[in-house]
Amino acid sequence: MTRNHYLLHELGSQLRKRPQGAGRHDLVLIVGQEGEQYGEPLASMLPQCRVIVTPGPEAANRLFLSSPADLVILNHSRRLPCFDLLSAFKSLRPSVPVMVVTDCGTEELAVQAFRHGAIDYFKKPFALDELELSIRAILEIRTKFQGQDNPLPVSGLQRALQYLGTNYQKPIRLTEAAREAGMSNSCFERYLKNQTGHTFTAYLNYLRIARARELLQAGSASALQVALACGFNNQSHFNRVFRKLTGTTPGAFRKEAGPSRLESPPNLPF
Repeated sequence: MTRNHYLLHELGSQLRKRPQGAGRHDLVLIVGQEGEQYGEPLASMLPQCRVIVTPGPEAANRLFLSSPADLVILNHSRRLPCFDLLSAFKSLRPSVPVMVVTDCGTEELAVQAFRHGAIDYFKKPFALDELELSIRAILEIRTKFQGQDNPLPVSGLQRALQYLGTNYQKPIRLTEAAREAGMSNSCFERYLKNQTGHTFTAYLNYLRIARARELLQAGSASALQVALACGFNNQSHFNRVFRKLTGTTPGAFRKEAGPSRLESPPNLPF
């Protein structure tokens, strides 16, 4: 399947020649370890952008909910398909453009990506400057349609998810999240389950364990310190939830993961 992105390429070429506005700082979120291969050179090609690479869906989902991403690049592979995350992102924030990068591309895969809401699609190997031009064009189009004087409306569910993403380390109750969404408890939990596949408790644990994985990988804090920083009352409960969601213990995870090479996500409490 031939990718029809020539208009984006042409617009990107024109934008590359223009001086970038001094006050512009677009956040580009790259999801998948494969992004480490091109994230740094891409950042040097796009000085107006802050490029963050996050390895897996847990951290990506939390970062997407808590930060004002302007563009998302999802790396698709047979081991880690991107379509569930793509659908979730487009459902929660339809205005945020999402691109798909894959090394196992087929015509069927490309069609599936666009049907799920992707704005562009790249099959490896590709020239990095083509990706750069497409990003420039997409961000420019997004800026034109999202003026500061006309912000896009925020849904009740999105408000609640942003609240959870910011306050997960606190003893949050279902009532508080439902109030942020402007719904009853039962209505909110039913809608949350429908949109994310998780109950309120499961989703909150998902956020907490995603952050715990980052803390365990990034520093030397004890398991108890990590547990308390992520909203758990005691280490025993933390260990049980961590093992249930990851299949391993916090200590074993830290030993296997080693030090993190990722940039710290912005706008988070720790």
